[in-house]
Amino acid sequence: MLEELKKAFRARQFWVSFGTCFVVLLGYSLVYWLGSISAGEWIEYRESALHLALGGIYFGGFMLLFPFCIAFSYATGQVDEMRSGMMQWRTFRSSIWKYVKTKVGAGMILSACAAVVPFILHAILWYHIALPIEPETYPNHAIYFSERFIYHDVYALWHGLPLYVGTAIGMAFTAAMWSVIALAVSIWIPDKLLVIAIPAAIFYIWNADISFYVFDIPLPSPTSLFNDGLSVQKAVTALIMYTIAFAISVGVFYMGCRKRCQDV
Repeated sequence: MLEELKKAFRARQFWVSFGTCFVVLLGYSLVYWLGSISAGEWIEYRESALHLALGGIYFGGFMLLFPFCIAFSYATGQVDEMRSGMMQWRTFRSSIWKYVKTKVGAGMILSACAAVVPFILHAILWYHIALPIEPETYPNHAIYFSERFIYHDVYALWHGLPLYVGTAIGMAFTAAMWSVIALAVSIWIPDKLLVIAIPAAIFYIWNADISFYVFDIPLPSPTSLFNDGLSVQKAVTALIMYTIAFAISVGVFYMGCRKRCQDV
């Protein structure tokens, strides 16, 4: 596992995904901040550090690029490993199941880091530039979340720490689950473009609430664990759905690895 992580963290795909996530988050916060400076707006009337840290997620393009970055960060490397024959060599040295556990574990860790570390760095950056959220002192810092939102009553506590931590955890978990889905695609369709496109298509179809229109069953968004619509009910439903998706994806990935090695 350690050797796999070392190799994955040195790979170009990880750093491209990492940089893309960070730049997309800056796409909202930096543009707003520069605009407020050019307008001569006093810092007391600008958005808080928490607003700027989350703005790129709630209102920017982060969620649009999220599935692409997650799939690209690790699963595309699986295609190279299959084409080079390295996968068969590694499974022969250990076992298929150990190989699956290593790839799934490394992919989950790496993809979570590709999404969450840029968010944390971006949040730290704005915490040192903008004013920390204090709605009692600065009324314009108030955020009018839904009453069902899990962090509705504590979002400003300790300068927003509960919401920072909750968002990071939800994002890491979601990224880890989608990395396994992308791996399951890569083992059966060894094409880098499709390894990125198919998980993204599943992501957007799910996000479009296709289950409601087809089966009349509303499901939470695939990003519900780190967006502003998170409620207790949605969190429980999302965790159940991702548990099922994880089990199916690991099974599909294992069967694909077994077939690839037997066909040699």
